[in-house]
Amino acid sequence: MSRLFAGLALFAVALILGPTASAQDGDSATLRVTDARLGEPVTLTIEVLTDAGSTVELDPASPAWGDIEVIGIDSQEQFPEGERVRHVLEVRVAPFNVGAVAFAPAVNVVTGSESQPRELPALSIDVLPTLPADAPLELSPLPLPSGIAGGESPFLKPLIGLGAVAGLLLLVALTWLTVRAILRRPRRLALPDPYRAPPDLAGADAILDSDPVGAYRTLAAAVRRHLSDRYGFPAVALTARELERRMEAEGVDRWEARLVGGLLENCDAVVYAGYRPAFERRQADLTMAREIVEAGA
Repeated sequence: MSRLFAGLALFAVALILGPTASAQDGDSATLRVTDARLGEPVTLTIEVLTDAGSTVELDPASPAWGDIEVIGIDSQEQFPEGERVRHVLEVRVAPFNVGAVAFAPAVNVVTGSESQPRELPALSIDVLPTLPADAPLELSPLPLPSGIAGGESPFLKPLIGLGAVAGLLLLVALTWLTVRAILRRPRRLALPDPYRAPPDLAGADAILDSDPVGAYRTLAAAVRRHLSDRYGFPAVALTARELERRMEAEGVDRWEARLVGGLLENCDAVVYAGYRPAFERRQADLTMAREIVEAGA
């Protein structure tokens, strides 16, 4: 009976596709399996022989496929055979009707700007239903919902809230204690180190004529270091005028403070402003710096 039904189905497909070109010698279509379940993907191998220069396109919308749906093309290759070319397509299809399902794969042979439809030899596949023969054709009711032991404790959310508040208070307390400890920490004053070697001006004396910028930079650094060690304030971070006022505030003689400020201003002019004093003035500045550092201004 199934074979009779398959033959009638193929005959009906042939009547519907009367204008379509039939399969030529060398064309073939092969299924890897003889039966499948409803909707189960199977592999269909299609071979089409064409003239050189032609291409083959699958025609999934053709009515010749019947109850077979084309899912996709896994591969497509070409093999020359003399003056002709064999096109091999691996296609995944799925049946969507039970029983003996007959169909005829359909392709289009494209040559230049012309497309010629071609129907391949008819095939048949036995499609098995997904349900057993005695399965009822209705949905079974769902079981009633049942309770689950171990529900949420009524104290869970209040405890979470108390924990969050306690954590916030602890963080605020730790922050306050840290800031308080930092503010109460005693500050250490910079005191002169009696074992620290006095600044050396020999390097400035050696390059006073050849590199006045380097020499005056050394003079300024030596004088500022000496003042920092002696009076305990950051002379390196102060300008010449600020240093002069700071020395007066520390009780240094105003005349000596002005001598130091004038020397440092002269050093800044040489280092940053391009001023180049005469050699005699350079020697005088070096002598003044040596008196400040060695004699203790």
